[in-house]
Amino acid sequence: MMKRTVILTLVLALGVGVGVALAGGEGKAKAVEGTLVDTKCYLAFGAKENDHGSMKGCGTACAKGGNPVGVLTAEGKYYTLGVAAPAVADHVGHTVRATGEIKEGVIVAKKLEMKEGNSWKEIKLGPTM
Repeated sequence: MMKRTVILTLVLALGVGVGVALAGGEGKAKAVEGTLVDTKCYLAFGAKENDHGSMKGCGTACAKGGNPVGVLTAEGKYYTLGVAAPAVADHVGHTVRATGEIKEGVIVAKKLEMKEGNSWKEIKLGPTM
């Protein structure tokens, strides 16, 4: 029951945040760089990697299940990523750079890249909802 409440709260918060961000009108695109985390495990347990404790690939599994994802910067700032989580699930735990509009702690990404060595590779975001 508690698990359902936490998940429902996260999904509702993401929906409200994305709606507020989209309603805010046009603004300058900003880039945020950090680790792609699954929101549920990060906010509930502080998990910052894809594998948490004995759970291999937990972050990817949560994102593929539809739980929101976010970017955690090196400074400890967290941004919910307004994209379809299953489309980026395989990149949980990697360093990413999201470019888009930021409002109310949500970044509506127009572009998402993953760091590979010294370069950046664009991640396809898939269809928008």
